[in-house]
This record gives sequence, structure tokens and C-alpha cells, in this order.
Amino acid sequence: MPTYTYRDDSQPPPERRKTVLFCPECDHQGPLTDDWDATTERGDRLLVCPACGTVVDRRSRTRCDPAEAA
Repeated sequence: MPTYTYRDDSQPPPERRKTVLFCPECDHQGPLTDDWDATTERGDRLLVCPACGTVVDRRSRTRCDPAEAA
């Protein structure tokens, strides 16, 4: 049985993209590929807020990393 999807192109795309990160401490926000500081700690990739230094994302380097695939 075929599955059909419908896409409405009559509306402009949302202003914020899905890859926007938000810092829970200082409310800094920006695209994943923007100004976030990326570092590695014990084999994990960390994304750190450039404004306050809070770690906003921690990913194991053994899983697929969408930021590096882009």
C-alpha cells in the first residue's frame, strides 16, 4: 500500500531552523554550525556556549555525528 505525503509550499519556511541550539543558562542561541565551541573530552564531542561556557550538548564520538556530516 503506497504512502503519500503532502507538502505545502505556499507558506514560507519557519524563521528558525530545527538546528538552533539554546543555552539553558544564558539564553544564547544560534545554529548548530554557528559560534558554538566544539571540543572533545574522554571521547565525547562537547558543544559549549561561547557566552557563558555551559556544555549544551554531549555526544559520544562512536555514534553518527550529523554536525560533522554537514
